[in-house]
Amino acid sequence: MEAFGLAVFYGLTAIDDVRTKSIRVLEVIIFAVIGVLIDVILKPYSWVSIAGGVAVGAVLYIISILTKEKIGKGDAVIVMVSGLYLGFMNTMIVLWLASLLAAIVGVIMVRCQGHQIDVEIPFVPFLLVAYATVFLVGQLGGLML
Repeated sequence: MEAFGLAVFYGLTAIDDVRTKSIRVLEVIIFAVIGVLIDVILKPYSWVSIAGGVAVGAVLYIISILTKEKIGKGDAVIVMVSGLYLGFMNTMIVLWLASLLAAIVGVIMVRCQGHQIDVEIPFVPFLLVAYATVFLVGQLGGLML
């Protein structure tokens, strides 16, 4: 159930991110509340792991402020909500894979399509693809911790 909820969250926010380079606060609040309810009722991860997952997003938020949004604040908030659903380690795995995918696409855009090195690309679609990949690999018997 939580896997479906997180996939819907990523999907909705990815559409917003691609179209408008922003996310809707209401979507974030709704899915954050659902994430907290899942944590309270189903207890899929320890509170320490959940706090760690949220802290990953909080660190990204601070980095966003320090770098004048080279990393979007919305992306950081999405990662915070992800921490509610995935706990620390799985949030780190999804973030790592999403960053790797975004870097690959960024290099292709700069090298092959002639974009500037500082081209902005929406990050949430990469979170969606990374989460789907990690989820599917987990269903096959590996990776999700």
